[in-house]
Amino acid sequence: MRFNWEYIKKKFSWSGLSLLIIAVALIWSMFNIKLWKVGEKCTRAVINQDVSNYYAYLPAAFIYKDLSFQFAVKDAQKFGADCMIWPVPVEDKEDAYVIKMSMGLSYMYLPFFLMAHGYAYYLSDYPADGFSRPYEFFLVLSSVFYLILGFYFLRTMLLKYFKDGVVAAVLLITLFGTNLYYYGSTEPAMSHAYSFTLYVLFAYFSILWIEKGSWKFSLGIGLIGGLIVLIRPVNILVFVFPLLFDVKSLEDLKERFKFAFSNYIHLLIIALSGFIILFPQLLFWKINSGHWVYYSYSDEHFFFNNPHILDGLFSYRKGWLVYTPIMIFALIGVLISYFKSRKFFWPLFIFLPIHFYVIFSWWCWWYGGSFGSRPMIETYAFLAFPLAVFISYISKHWAGIVSFSLVAILLTGLNLFQTARYRYGSIHYHGMTKESYWINFWDRDPVPGYWESIKEPDYDKAKKGIDT
Repeated sequence: MRFNWEYIKKKFSWSGLSLLIIAVALIWSMFNIKLWKVGEKCTRAVINQDVSNYYAYLPAAFIYKDLSFQFAVKDAQKFGADCMIWPVPVEDKEDAYVIKMSMGLSYMYLPFFLMAHGYAYYLSDYPADGFSRPYEFFLVLSSVFYLILGFYFLRTMLLKYFKDGVVAAVLLITLFGTNLYYYGSTEPAMSHAYSFTLYVLFAYFSILWIEKGSWKFSLGIGLIGGLIVLIRPVNILVFVFPLLFDVKSLEDLKERFKFAFSNYIHLLIIALSGFIILFPQLLFWKINSGHWVYYSYSDEHFFFNNPHILDGLFSYRKGWLVYTPIMIFALIGVLISYFKSRKFFWPLFIFLPIHFYVIFSWWCWWYGGSFGSRPMIETYAFLAFPLAVFISYISKHWAGIVSFSLVAILLTGLNLFQTARYRYGSIHYHGMTKESYWINFWDRDPVPGYWESIKEPDYDKAKKGIDT
């Protein structure tokens, strides 16, 4: 049997190969790190910290049949604050509790939670309590699944506008050149990998709605947009994208509004489907707190009069471009797109400054223990467009291709090395300084003098809006 090389060459796709590499890398990382085997109870590596809050709704609803969370309060030794579930007391209602984080991620965890529960209950000796190893394994699997799905649709979307080789580079850079890889492999059940995929799907449905105006795509925008907001309410800014995508002039903007309001049924579908996604959360708050909307973050607030934009972008503590420097090219691509691909310019030019202002106005602008700037990760779905514009622009000549390839390889390698450094403790989770960054730059493990150069932030001061 002879291979038809011409057929293979015709069907071969660099972006398809990139997608395969991404899928293999994520699956390999999952089974190499094996987070579900790291520990038990309070040392568990998956269901802990923020994930405990995102996830708490599922065992409460399906196993303990108690969304008032009294079961967790009464058995604090089992469901202690350092371990599984952290109910927050309602301020103006006695013996009432809510969960700090909203339930959006529980929607995405749900199919995998049910598989885990079925396996634990029927096929294993593990306790079917919502917290044993099968539940952690399937949570990690859910993140890998959604992330691969996100890259599949990102590839599909980018191929509408860019050459196959450019798309291949963007896909690889978006995962391996950014902190998305860390949150897809080492803290996979956090919100960021899921939100990245939701942003991709939101952009995908938005473009189809703009092009074809079908109610089906309106439904997609509403459902996905509602879920994005439910997971992280500040991400309501995502709706800037369908408003401004492919808008090249003021006249285009007028036409976009005219298009939207002439198809008001579509707007109603978007609003109604988004409300359907949000309603269970509103009902939960109403039943548990007595209020349809309840602020569960207590003394944590935004300080819009004191944003830390420069710190958020450039500081050694958590500067986005310090720990994800390859995204500088995406920002340059935003400017290039004004002249070369203006359909991508206005949504990013308007969205990014507002996003920077909002996320870096949060009292804890460094977002606690994290690698790089966590709240920037979902925006990589949008930044893929200007990154592709930049690569397309510099790829017109071999010198540009070679130069960028070398720089991209170096910066991707830097990101992977810094990912390892963070995992091994030589990038501190919240106390990095210029001295601690450079003293340990070439070493994976902490060196003498590293710990002495760490500066711990004062969380109590930060909650009052005092710089720390």
